[in-house]
Amino acid sequence: MISGAKNAVLPVLSATLINKGISRIINCPDISDVRTTMDILKDLGCKVKFIKKSPGNIIEVDATNVNKSKIEASKACLCRSSVTFLGALTARLKEAEVAYPGGCTIGERPIDIHETAMREMGIETTLNNTHIKTKVFRTDCNTEPTKNIYLKFPSVGATENAMLAAAGLEESVIIYGAATEPEILCLGNYLKELGAKIQGLGTGCIKIKGQKDYAKENLIFKIIPDRIEASTYFITAAAVGDGISVHGCIPAHCKETLDILRTMGCNIKEHKYKYDGQEQSVIEISDGAIRKKLKSPGVIIADAYPSFPTDAQSLILPLLAVAKGETYVIDKIFPKRFKAAEELMKTGAKIKHTESGIHITGRNHLKGNILYSYDLRGGASMIIAGLLAHGQTSVYDEDYIKRGYDGLTEKIRALGGDITECHVDP
Repeated sequence: MISGAKNAVLPVLSATLINKGISRIINCPDISDVRTTMDILKDLGCKVKFIKKSPGNIIEVDATNVNKSKIEASKACLCRSSVTFLGALTARLKEAEVAYPGGCTIGERPIDIHETAMREMGIETTLNNTHIKTKVFRTDCNTEPTKNIYLKFPSVGATENAMLAAAGLEESVIIYGAATEPEILCLGNYLKELGAKIQGLGTGCIKIKGQKDYAKENLIFKIIPDRIEASTYFITAAAVGDGISVHGCIPAHCKETLDILRTMGCNIKEHKYKYDGQEQSVIEISDGAIRKKLKSPGVIIADAYPSFPTDAQSLILPLLAVAKGETYVIDKIFPKRFKAAEELMKTGAKIKHTESGIHITGRNHLKGNILYSYDLRGGASMIIAGLLAHGQTSVYDEDYIKRGYDGLTEKIRALGGDITECHVDP
């Protein structure tokens, strides 16, 4: 069963700050990024409860008494999504001071798009070596009834920050060049439940009419399934077995991944069933690597949604390494995100760097080795490589994998993978 989406739950948890009441967020994954975000909420004055439940954990946030607008580097550096607290705090307290965020080492992740969006809303924004600060001095609907924001790139984080900050303004805000990822829709739907008026979700132009304060006493909201986790298990299923089913996903959110697996020769079927009164989807995958008939898809280009996701780019590499033919992989979001490819070379994968990305020549099999994880998805990629390789593979990970996967080893064993998690003293 696919868990709630990491990249949806984190900005929604930030958004709970805006509500001077209690939000109950359903279908939350139990991952370290979520726990870090909960700690930040507590530090800002919220009362937070984690209720373990299967399926779908619940996080209850009472943000009635938020009393702090600053997030220190010691917290922000643990989680990239901490940057969305900038917009949420600006909406709630009309000011914020957030240390530059951390996260995975996958290349440059500039903050200037966030800064520009805030300034185009009329929010005073300043940066120093460690923090970004915002302050709202006035909201006067009679002078400027509409604020226009133009994003130079459809950044998910900048779109989320703009939406959150706009929800606290009484003017209308139009975001041009907005991101269209499902996680953006999820955040928008939470804000709509809270009371903000939003149009254009899922398009590149989002219009928001916010208000000064929000106070919904018992807001219940469900997080969408994680499309990147689903893609991880689709690829794992193609690597380790035949006729394996992955439950609880939204296939439309994973279309590009499924299309590439079909192109490579996998047989993919979708089944539907009812669970708890709601329609659920099951994806069945057969004719994967175990059949030794996988072929190269030719070219994979990772780009903004609905293109093939950058977060799945490293995940697909082990399959490409054993598929017949040559594949070129280009990442337009993070052009230098190929540390996983360099580690895969230790298994015998034939990979070369090119001017625009990497070139992979498939071979019959990989060999087990000692591999190191340098980011969340790269760690999962190393595990998939180990499942495909002959012999034992050990993956050393500095807690990256647990930032985004809830119960990874148990789920891979359910797919037929031979995997054991152990702790090694430093």
